[in-house]
Amino acid sequence: MVIGAPVLYLVALGVVIASWGLPVARDQLFLWLALGMAAFSVSAWRSWGVMLLEWLPFFVLLALYDYLRGAVSVAPSQAHVLPQIDFDKVLFGGTVPSVWLQQHLWTPGHIHWYDYGVWGVYMTHFFAVWVVAAVLWRVSRQQFRRYALLTVTLTVGAFLTYWLYPAQPPWLAVDGHSIGHVDRIVPLVWGQLGVPTISSAYENSSFVNTVAAMPSLHAGYPFMLMLFFWPAGKLVRVLLGAYTLAMAFTLVYGGEHFVIDIVAGWAMALAAYAVVAWAVSLSARRSRRPNELVAEGDGP
Repeated sequence: MVIGAPVLYLVALGVVIASWGLPVARDQLFLWLALGMAAFSVSAWRSWGVMLLEWLPFFVLLALYDYLRGAVSVAPSQAHVLPQIDFDKVLFGGTVPSVWLQQHLWTPGHIHWYDYGVWGVYMTHFFAVWVVAAVLWRVSRQQFRRYALLTVTLTVGAFLTYWLYPAQPPWLAVDGHSIGHVDRIVPLVWGQLGVPTISSAYENSSFVNTVAAMPSLHAGYPFMLMLFFWPAGKLVRVLLGAYTLAMAFTLVYGGEHFVIDIVAGWAMALAAYAVVAWAVSLSARRSRRPNELVAEGDGP
């Protein structure tokens, strides 16, 4: 069973992906992550109950985030866009980077090799954070709890910003604003690849929020990963730093986000990391204090 369960899991996952598509929706992804953690922990099956208790609030909160993000959506015409355009133009000499990159690199109707790479980097957003969470749960429960708190803090912070500051992405901003033509490259590549996805059990049009661009969680999550694993050493920092920059390029070139959305995502990830680090440090000090008082009371 120790070997058979993981093999059976991988075969089943492969069959599902080949037959029905990638499980990118959160409920589908979390289901397969839970099955994977159970399969790779079959020798410690008594921990499965703990796994469900620790992951269920995580999933419920993030599913609620998806729902609320759609609930606070406004009409594109009511969303902010001029401040983002002005910021990008000031930073890049009067040019919107998404427009400039597509004029020099993108060929409508022809998919370049690097466009497939852009699609691949973009797709990691749906898996990376949650797969890392599953691995951490398997190897270090303490690190998993801190990581879960960081992820939830960043995600909730992003939702509050979507609510307070609805913002248009570049591909939507072309309607009514003279920034130049911008295509959404990732969906176009996706269409060429013909890669299907499994729909969410709770997915419907009311969950879609096209004006939730500020901050970019696509950019925030990689930066969060880099911060969280910073103590792991130089190689990890370089790899995650490269991943963070690759995602930023993907989002700007692909027309998904303005540069200011990327910067806001990084800033929010840094703020979330600082808040969680402070909370963990405060909790550790409070837990040590009773022990120190007991030690003092045992003295001569």
